[in-house]
Parts: sequence; structure tokens; C-alpha cells
Amino acid sequence: MQQNLQNINLKTGAPMESHAASVLTPYAFSKLQEQLVLAAHYASFQMEDGFLVRHHTKLEGGRKVYWMPREGIISCSCHQFELSGILCRHTLRVLSTGNCFQIPERYLPVRWRRVTGTPPSKLVRDPQRNHSENVQLLRNMVSSLISESGKSKERLEIATEGVSMLLSRIREQPVSSTHGNAIQRNV
Repeated sequence: MQQNLQNINLKTGAPMESHAASVLTPYAFSKLQEQLVLAAHYASFQMEDGFLVRHHTKLEGGRKVYWMPREGIISCSCHQFELSGILCRHTLRVLSTGNCFQIPERYLPVRWRRVTGTPPSKLVRDPQRNHSENVQLLRNMVSSLISESGKSKERLEIATEGVSMLLSRIREQPVSSTHGNAIQRNV
């Protein structure tokens, strides 16, 4: 994992940024990193029932952020996390102000996570995981494959050859009537 992190450009130096870089796919990390950079331009004001977060140049308006540190729950009136799965600048500002050095686990959705050290075959066979979670795991692996393969001509050749052989093996397998269409709908 450390080798992968050497290729990532950290823009804020914040512990949350390093944590996100080690957990999120490159695409998700770039989106979260944009929000972290913007969060530095926002002020947060603690109120009775949460925080008011607004751009440092504004005197009015802002977004309402509710944070329950003990429960690890944070939400914002902009609803960016609910829409994209990426925390917004407002919530990141409150977390930073509250000395939170890692993004809470529940705000790192499976669909945006890098492939873990657990062998993927064990994850797919896990009875606690449903079919759509396994499809998402495959998407994450393919995203990582593309990111890593594009770094050199040699890597790209290895990936292309490997994927070609893998596709041949997959096409030899029978299609299950219960799951075959579900994958197509999710693409």
C-alpha cells in the first residue's frame, strides 16, 4: 500500500487526506481531496444544535452540519454525501475543527474503497455479502487495475494479456439466470 501512496499528491497534509488516500479508489480520493482543499476556506461556528459552516468571506447563510462524535454520525444540509457518497467540504471542516484525524468508517462506502488485503475470492464467498456488493467489489478491483496498469507500457501489456485470458475463462462458464441480468442492470 505504501508504494501506491507514493504516487499520490497530497495537497493539504491533513491526516484525513492521508487516511482517505490509503482507503479510497483514486477517483473517489480525488473527489474527496477537492472537498478537503475547499474546506480550508470555510469557517465553522458551533451552535446549540450543530454547526453553521460558511465560506470565510460570507457573513450570512451557510450550511447546517449535525455531528454526533460518540456515534460517529455527521450530516450536512447540502446532502452531498447522500447524493455522491463523498463527504462535503462542510462536514470535513467540522471534522477537522473537532480534531478528527480519520474519516469515520461509515462515510467510506464500499463502492469507493480500494481493494483490501483480504483475498477477493474470500470476500465474494462471504455469506454476509450480497450479489450487488460483490459486483461493486469487482468494479473497485477493475478501477484499481486500470489506474495501476496505465502507469507504464509494461504494466498495460501485462494487464491486457491477463484480462484477455480472464475474459476467455469467464465466457466458458454458464450464466446463472438469477444473477446474469442483475449485473447488466447495475452497469
